[in-house]
Amino acid sequence: MLSLPTILLFAVLAVLLLDGNWRDGLLVTVAIGFLQDPIRKITPSQPSTISGLVLLAFLLCLLVMYERAAAGFGLRQMFWTVPAAKEWVPLYFGLIAIQSVNSFLRFGDLSLTGLGVAFYLAPAAALWAGYQTGNNPRVLRRIITTYLVFCALFAITAFLDFRGLRGPLMREVGEGILITFEGFSAQGVSGFWRTSEIAGWHLAAGCCLSIALAVSSRRRETQIMLFLLAGFFAYLTIPTGRRKSLVMTLAFSALYLLLFSRKATAASRERLFSSVVGSAAMGYASYALFLISAKGDAFDIYLNRVLTAKDDIFERFQGQGVGALTRGLEISEGFGLGVGAGANLGNLKISAAAQAQRSNIQSLSYATEGGGGRIVSELGLPGLVIGGGMALMFMLSLWKNFLILDRLPSNVAFLLLGMLSFGLANILFFFSAGQVYSDPFVLIMLGLCFGAFLSVPTLVARHQLELAQSGSPQ
Repeated sequence: MLSLPTILLFAVLAVLLLDGNWRDGLLVTVAIGFLQDPIRKITPSQPSTISGLVLLAFLLCLLVMYERAAAGFGLRQMFWTVPAAKEWVPLYFGLIAIQSVNSFLRFGDLSLTGLGVAFYLAPAAALWAGYQTGNNPRVLRRIITTYLVFCALFAITAFLDFRGLRGPLMREVGEGILITFEGFSAQGVSGFWRTSEIAGWHLAAGCCLSIALAVSSRRRETQIMLFLLAGFFAYLTIPTGRRKSLVMTLAFSALYLLLFSRKATAASRERLFSSVVGSAAMGYASYALFLISAKGDAFDIYLNRVLTAKDDIFERFQGQGVGALTRGLEISEGFGLGVGAGANLGNLKISAAAQAQRSNIQSLSYATEGGGGRIVSELGLPGLVIGGGMALMFMLSLWKNFLILDRLPSNVAFLLLGMLSFGLANILFFFSAGQVYSDPFVLIMLGLCFGAFLSVPTLVARHQLELAQSGSPQ
């Protein structure tokens, strides 16, 4: 049964979409993505279908977005710098259709097949929506700002969770994830998020997107405020117990700094440096005055655990990345097991026959823990060939878009660089720890941000036209 807040949100969404306003509809979709977790926590039996509400809202926005798009799907514009990329799109959707039939024939469970289809179609649809959104940087900035507002509110609940506040909204869905380290054993903090793993990803995403907004801002006060917010998010990733969350923020920062240094002017670098120094000083003062006394003894244990991540990165990538990929290819039987075979079910109920069939596949859970292993297990060699070809075309598009990025105004270019860096940082972790990427909201936000970078050629063409019409030097 849907709660009153859910009904109200979908009512607002319906009013907006009936008016053709998919842009504000996406803002409501972000709100639904956050609020569905506490709603699920207080719903009897905590049905996993509630976590799919954001997907329903997003699909409704997509329908209106397509109806309003002047050029339909506009794949030619989307892959303007690499036209050959659009030829791979029908192959991808054809493969998913075939593997959907394969999944249903093998497992005989429509819910499992539907879950698998969503895993492959949600990011593809979000990439297209990200391109449409990126064509209007103001809309993209509004979506990210809305995301950060909700993320900050939920981060406060995570902090209160860490400080010992208890209640139904603070408990993880199901049995929770137990963190064990050097004799210490506890569940990571989650706040209103449904699990500590989901909390860790969103806090890391909040940190990355705060930095992207800060760097792309022209106001120093705004930059400092956003850098402080990024530091708050990064601080709270530690008691979630998810080491990869903090590592992801570091990977993003390194990538963003590298790309920024290639495109920024000396004046931009100096302004950013002064803002970083100012926010670091204010952040340290805030930490000394408030957070040291509030962090408690357990924080140091979580911190020590996070610091061990550097020793495990290569081993984890080797085992759950390369190793899982190899094992996934072995159990795929060449053709693939079908979509949804390696899905993280949560408390989704599937038929006993389907569950038994999954249990009989040796090493399935190991092979599908990494995103690459899951793709190869489910799609087999055809997925490896088609996915590899699409990935190559996609990366080539990103590279060529990067080369022409300096033709855009600096604030737009730096924002899109942040979206690119965020997407690339997530790719690294998708292949070694892919379970969190089964979440529809995670896939939607990642696709929206990553897809925005595909709008670079369209924005450059529009900007050049505006310069030509105004008679300004190009």
